[in-house]
Amino acid sequence: MSIENCGRTLTFDAAPEHVVSLWQAPTEMMLALGLGDHLVARAGDYAAYPASLAEEAEEIPSIGSAMGWPSKEVLLSEGADLVLGQSLEGYAFDTSQGYASVEQIENSGAQVYGANICDADGGDAIAMTLDTPIDTLRDLGVIFGVSDRAEELIADLEQDKQTVIDAVEGKDTVEVAFYNGGEGPLIVLAGGIYDDAIETAGGRNVFPADSVYVSKEDFAASDAEVVLVGTFEGQDYDTLRAYLEQTFPDLPAVQAGNLVEIPVDDTDASVTVMRGLTEIANALHSELELTVPAP
Repeated sequence: MSIENCGRTLTFDAAPEHVVSLWQAPTEMMLALGLGDHLVARAGDYAAYPASLAEEAEEIPSIGSAMGWPSKEVLLSEGADLVLGQSLEGYAFDTSQGYASVEQIENSGAQVYGANICDADGGDAIAMTLDTPIDTLRDLGVIFGVSDRAEELIADLEQDKQTVIDAVEGKDTVEVAFYNGGEGPLIVLAGGIYDDAIETAGGRNVFPADSVYVSKEDFAASDAEVVLVGTFEGQDYDTLRAYLEQTFPDLPAVQAGNLVEIPVDDTDASVTVMRGLTEIANALHSELELTVPAP
C-alpha cells in the first residue's frame, strides 16, 4: 500500500513492526488504533496520556522527553522500520542537536512519516485544523491495515465536532483571548488549531493568527469577553487567574468572571482534540453544559 506524505510517496509491503514515535500525538493515535504492540519506543511526551491510553503508553520504553529527543545513535539502534514525527524539519530531526535527520533515518532502512505537519518552522502549524488528526488517523489505518478501526474513531471525532456545531448555531460570536502564561509580554495561543476550535465553538480570537507574545497594553485593549486560560503540566491555573484579575480588572472577561481553564493538550491534534473543542464551547457559552468526551 502507498500513501502521500509531505510531498513524498511512502510504500509499504506489509505493516511496520518496529515503530518509533517521536511525538505524543501519533503515539496516542497508534494506541487508540490498537497498534501498541507495533511501538518499540516513544519520545516527545508533553503531557499525561489520556486515561484510556495511559497504562499501555507506560509499557512502551521512553527514549526522550518533551523537547529532548534521542540522539542519532540511540534512535538508529532501535532498528525501526517506521519513525513517526510531528514535523520533518528541525525539532526531533535537528542534526545540530545530535539528532538523526530524516535522510539518515531513511538510509538506515526505515521510513519516516510526518504526523499532522511537515514543517513547523515553515508555517504548517498555522494551517492545522480540528480535522488534521483525522487525516493522520486515516493514513495510519492504511499503513497498518486497520482502516475500519480508523474510520470508527474518525466517525466519533466528527460526531463530537458536529454536536458542538449544532449547539452553537445561531448564537452571538464571542470575543476570545487564549492566554498561556507570562506577565509582560503575555503568551497567547492563536492561529491554526486554536483559531479553528474557537471559531467552531462560536468565538473569534481577538489576536491575529501569528500572535505569540502580546503586551499588557494590547491585552487590556482586546475587550475579550472570555479568556481561555491554557495550562500545561506544571502551570497553576489559580495563579494565572489571579494575575489576570489583578492586572486587567477592566477587561470584560474579568468583570464577568469569564476566565476558564483549558488544558492545552486537550487541543492538540490528536485523539482528544474534540474534547478541547467541547471545553471551549462550554467556556464561551456557559448555558450549553455539553458533555465533554471522555479522555
